[in-house]
Amino acid sequence: MEKSFNNFFLMSFIHNLAMVIKQRQLNNIATWMIGEQSQDLPEVLQGVFFMDGNPLPDDCITMYNSQWDAKNLTLLLQVFSPIQWTFHASIAGRFLIYFVKLFRVTYEFRFDDETLKSAHIIPILLGFKVPKFLANFLIEQDKNTPNGDIWYRTNILFGFSSSGGYTLRRIVNKNGDNTPAFSNMLSKVNNDCLIISED
Repeated sequence: MEKSFNNFFLMSFIHNLAMVIKQRQLNNIATWMIGEQSQDLPEVLQGVFFMDGNPLPDDCITMYNSQWDAKNLTLLLQVFSPIQWTFHASIAGRFLIYFVKLFRVTYEFRFDDETLKSAHIIPILLGFKVPKFLANFLIEQDKNTPNGDIWYRTNILFGFSSSGGYTLRRIVNKNGDNTPAFSNMLSKVNNDCLIISED
């Protein structure tokens, strides 16, 4: 009985990690990080964003393919979904990929009001929401760029501000065109990156 349980756990573990990892280049990210553009997704959240100053081994995200709830002003973003996130082409980047896949890392954005200028972000691991007293992530639009080109991300861990915050900059707009922040992004990252792919 114990052997059968262990085999089931092992197979579940392997299945949860099963995925295709591909290498891409950030200088042409607008051609492959496109996804399915939901017509309901607010314009301020559309496009591709660069996590400028992020200390972790990941660089860019898109909020396409996520679940937007207009009634409750929430966005459910699965980090482990295909072509949702870019990771460094390094051992650390691969480790982070396996972590987000194994724990099915998801972020729930809860916007404060209909202006969508600020939100609380709740991390979800294996379907369980992390309590706010452990991790309270915040995002706020830059007051001088109300179109959503610049956001500030701050992290509060165990009730204390963390140094792991960063600036989220839109590098590709909703039309698939590079923004002025695109060239600045390329100057700060390695061009090669890793993504979770569908095949």
